[in-house]
Amino acid sequence: MLTIANAVSIAAQAGKADVCPGDANEFAAVQLKADAKDPVAQTALASCYDRGMHVQPDGKESIRLLTEAAGQGYAPAQYEVGRIYLYGRGVPIDYAKALLWEQKAAEKGDPRAQRDLAFMYERGFGVPADPVQAAKWNRKAAAQGHPEAQAQLARALDEGAGVRKNPDEAQQLYAKAARQEQPKAQLELARKLAQKPDCAGAIHWYKEAAAHGQTAAMYELGKFYLTSKCGAHRIHAFTWFSIGGRFGSEESKAEATELARRLTLGQKKGAQIAAEQWIKDHPGVDKNEDEKEKEER
Repeated sequence: MLTIANAVSIAAQAGKADVCPGDANEFAAVQLKADAKDPVAQTALASCYDRGMHVQPDGKESIRLLTEAAGQGYAPAQYEVGRIYLYGRGVPIDYAKALLWEQKAAEKGDPRAQRDLAFMYERGFGVPADPVQAAKWNRKAAAQGHPEAQAQLARALDEGAGVRKNPDEAQQLYAKAARQEQPKAQLELARKLAQKPDCAGAIHWYKEAAAHGQTAAMYELGKFYLTSKCGAHRIHAFTWFSIGGRFGSEESKAEATELARRLTLGQKKGAQIAAEQWIKDHPGVDKNEDEKEKEER
């Protein structure tokens, strides 16, 4: 049986030793270790069955291996089993079992499980909704650099949900998450900087959030260029409203239609060319935000 100290150390390496190896010889070694009930190898082999690497895909075998590894106290496996029940991956959703396994992994220090546990307290999945507990587990995960936990804790600090309001700490956390490519944190950080206003900072983070498919960032950047204390720029505003409209923002479409009446034909054409170039340079933005959020989770 693993000690807690060992489990914490192993959890810190999650995503490395316990994923399916690409090399055939390494895979053979993993199989041997898994047969000997090594929990790290069992977790890696489960990944192979889940992905269909070196073996035929087999969700049941993946779950069996993960459950055996989790039963030995291996935090990354406990986390994976928790997610299986939390999202109903190959089994019916069971929040009680999800809570059991996520909590075991969270208490051993796995930041992903800590974030999932916070999520369950945020939504009331398997437990009564509790913003205090959600903030507690988000803080633990955020301290280990988990970007979604940082963003969620920042929101709680802004709203005073389960914690005392602290907008300065919220901004610091949004910045940490934003630098790790967390789109919603990038958007919230841009909003905070726009209020100051910090022109360069707001524009930078609005653009980063837009590049991750945040249509609100496209619209708000257009508004920022249109009404900013930093100096209005109608052509830049029209460019971003055009981009937002292309990605389904009705607000952006309406603003672009209104603004078009105040621009010359040449100005509109230049802005539209800039919008087309931005879209061409950001081919991944055609995913909608719900799909991206599912991938992040």
